[in-house]
Amino acid sequence: MKVVIVGAGPAGLITALNLLQRGIKPLVLEKQPEVRSTACGEALGLRWLSEIPFDSNPYIAKRVTGAKLIFPGGNFDHIAKECVVLNRTDWLRGMAEEVKEKGGRLSLNSEVISVEGDSIRLKNGQDMGYDILIGADGPGSCLARYLDMRYSSIVASQYKITLDTSGMDSLEFYFDKRFSFGYAWIFPKEGAANVGLGGDFAHLDAFLRYKGLDRQPILRKEAGIIPNSGLSGKLAQQNMALIGDAASMPNPAGLSGLSSIIQASHILASNIDNLEGYQRQVKNHPIADPALLRGGHIMMNFNNRDLTHIGEFFAGVKEGEGHAPRVRRIAKHPSLLLKLNKLRTVYKAGKMAMDYGW
Repeated sequence: MKVVIVGAGPAGLITALNLLQRGIKPLVLEKQPEVRSTACGEALGLRWLSEIPFDSNPYIAKRVTGAKLIFPGGNFDHIAKECVVLNRTDWLRGMAEEVKEKGGRLSLNSEVISVEGDSIRLKNGQDMGYDILIGADGPGSCLARYLDMRYSSIVASQYKITLDTSGMDSLEFYFDKRFSFGYAWIFPKEGAANVGLGGDFAHLDAFLRYKGLDRQPILRKEAGIIPNSGLSGKLAQQNMALIGDAASMPNPAGLSGLSSIIQASHILASNIDNLEGYQRQVKNHPIADPALLRGGHIMMNFNNRDLTHIGEFFAGVKEGEGHAPRVRRIAKHPSLLLKLNKLRTVYKAGKMAMDYGW
């Protein structure tokens, strides 16, 4: 079986490694002259790394013990969860070498420009046949266009800055409409941090000034597109399948994509000869739950007054606390009481995002 994977990012390489576990040796096509990371916060729940048939430990920049959700007014919620921040380009290159060592093939400077029946055409004019074609080539996917896959997206901007992170033990998420329609983040690495947000660099610069980080040396500046439609579209058709950003796979409640890729890649590899089964199983998986999309949209439409009240609601919340004390807190804020159903959806989406999306 000739399996061709378009894209040597996380989706393509992790899928290739899972296929190799099953004795299938794929060809991975990458349009760039080298394997490298695109814009990404580089954070991931530690549990998901063990699901990849690859030793990721040498590529972990920093381990943290949780996530801190910070709201206007300074109130916050802390979620205990072991997470890591990766050196993503090195990690991708390590996986690419592993693919080759295990018998897979990697072809650089190999941009796919069209799909024609059971063959693809590369930018260099070469035509190539396949038995199974997997589109893992990001939000501008050629195969997604061929399958008429449509989704909405947002722009995210990020700096990697020099920073003493020795006292930081959490991923930090800032929900504040002054800076982002979604959230801003600070993810610590060793001697550096990824600082970014949903939005443009002007808003990111304002956030850095707010945090007193605007004088820190900038090591890298990057921006990218993140699909945020959820897994509502087509994932497979006949002998073609989509995964990762090409499939709008980022979790729309948290806009993270790596954990969804890891989970979906196992499903894809185990259904490589039954791609409709891949689509069906992913659609029934928690990473595709419609509550994630609804919760993400609701959070984007909350204003800072709502977010301040939510922060007050979270302040002092105890681990495992039942619903009644939470409802009593909401009752103190009539504006939130009117949005009780929306808050339930946001709570469900947030819990699922932390369980399956990070």
